This record gives sequence, C-alpha cells and structure tokens, in this order.
Amino acid sequence: MHDYSIDNHPKEKILFFLAFTAILTAPIVNSAAKNIVEYIGATAGWGSATVTAIPVFVLFSLLYWCFNKYLWRISLLRRILLVPDLNGLWSVEGATILKNGEDADFKWSGKITITQSWSKILIFLQTDQSASNSVSASMHHEEGIGYRLLYQYENAPGVDQRELAKHSGSTELLFNLDCHSAAGHYYTDQHRNTVGIIKLRKIKI
Repeated sequence: MHDYSIDNHPKEKILFFLAFTAILTAPIVNSAAKNIVEYIGATAGWGSATVTAIPVFVLFSLLYWCFNKYLWRISLLRRILLVPDLNGLWSVEGATILKNGEDADFKWSGKITITQSWSKILIFLQTDQSASNSVSASMHHEEGIGYRLLYQYENAPGVDQRELAKHSGSTELLFNLDCHSAAGHYYTDQHRNTVGIIKLRKIKI
C-alpha cells in the first residue's frame, strides 16, 4: 500500500486531535492500570508491584492505529471528513478507444481489489491478459456528485502475452456518492499509447 492525498482534508488537525487525546488520557489510563494491578495483587495475595507508566507516544500510536484502520470507516466520520470508503472487490468493464492516435475497439474485463486505510491505499487490477498495481493516488470530493480518484499504476502482462509490454499509465474515476459504482478513463504511456474508458461496480465489500 502507498500514501494518497485528499484535497481539503484536515489531516494535520486530526493528528493534533489524536495527540491531544493521548496527552489527556495518559494520566487516566496510567491511574486505572495502577489501580487494577493493585486490586489484582491484593486479591491474589501478591506483594506490592511497580506499575510502569504508559508513555504518551504509545497511547498516540494506539489511537492512530485504531483510527487509521477502523474508526475512519464509521459512516458519520466519513461524511464529516469527506473520505470515501472504497474497500472491496469491483467488477470492471473497459474498452480501448484510441491506440497510437487511431480509433480502436478492444473490449476487456476484469476485477479490481481496493485495499484502503485512512492513510494508505492500493488498487490492484487483474484481467486475463495482465495485472496492475497503483503506485500513487489522490482524490477529492465533488459536492452533490461523488468522489474523484486519480491514480498512477504499473502494469505487467502475463507470461503468455508476448505481444504486450510492461507499461505504466494513469486512471481517473468518478465514484457516485454511495461508492457503489464508478466510471472514467485511462491513459497508457508510450509503450502502449492507448486511451480507454472504464466502468466499475462493487460486488463485494
């Protein structure tokens, strides 16, 4: 997975909030841990035990991990932060419409698996001919329309596809507001020099 950027997203404010929360809760957590250990020790007949204070950095790391992996996916938070949850398996229908500047009509299909956290994303496309992985991505919210995702990818053809060459390219997709479908286009580099259209539909979360 790799980083991705989100336009007008208050990432610094979120990190500050997590750090501030860690600072505020550190004394409470440490006091609770001390009381629990003392209670267990008294119940079990142990001697007094020393409780090492939990560093603020550890609490921040735990809060960040929870937010990055799980909390950001809460529907209310996503609506506030304007971050779409694109995780899942998507069916793909594509068509190459230009090749080397000339009209083309090559249809293809495949599946895309999107793995996403708050800070990272990976877009993996598998077709009968090749597979590709995203290497960078950005997205932004278009009010009343949906979410626009732009990503760059590297593609490697199957070993039996001798007429195809390894190449890179870019794809731009517009997801609807409920993030159940998307449509857009793609461009490949000079090794393929093609332009095409692409449609996605979510088939599994």
